[in-house]
Amino acid sequence: MMPLQIDFQQNDLCPVEISCDAATPLIQTMMASTWHRTKAQGVLASLSKAQGLRVCIRFVDASESRALNQSYRGRDYPTNVLSFTTTLLDEAQCLDLGDLVICGGCLVTEAASQGKPVFNHFLHLVLHGILHLIGYDHEIEAEAEIMESLEVAVLKEVGIQDPYEVIVDE
Repeated sequence: MMPLQIDFQQNDLCPVEISCDAATPLIQTMMASTWHRTKAQGVLASLSKAQGLRVCIRFVDASESRALNQSYRGRDYPTNVLSFTTTLLDEAQCLDLGDLVICGGCLVTEAASQGKPVFNHFLHLVLHGILHLIGYDHEIEAEAEIMESLEVAVLKEVGIQDPYEVIVDE
């Protein structure tokens, strides 16, 4: 797996439950697993010239998330994660996959309502966003099944249970 550089921005909007330093090696492990699992499928063939990968993870508040979601997706509400693909290869042959925009407020609210640790939900959103950056989607049921099964398998490797499992309070 080629190295993955992660640039965290606007950390003052990052939920307190998330340590970017602690998240970095887990995100790199998830990307290595994703690379290994998808390389055989030819999904990442277009990345073959890259010597490294880079992704920017930017934290935003609900109003900025809502504005971006409205501008780029036509949806007038804040959302947990947005992915903006760039695929620019720099002079050092490092491929900028793009930007992930994460709304800290949505992240915390969703984690609480789903009975999940905030940090685990954050890692799931990052993986979900990176999968979008490399070409996965979930608009069609068959594509959603492929993407979700990949998320479940990769998250399991870093000790996170199935994010799609319904948690029922007893």
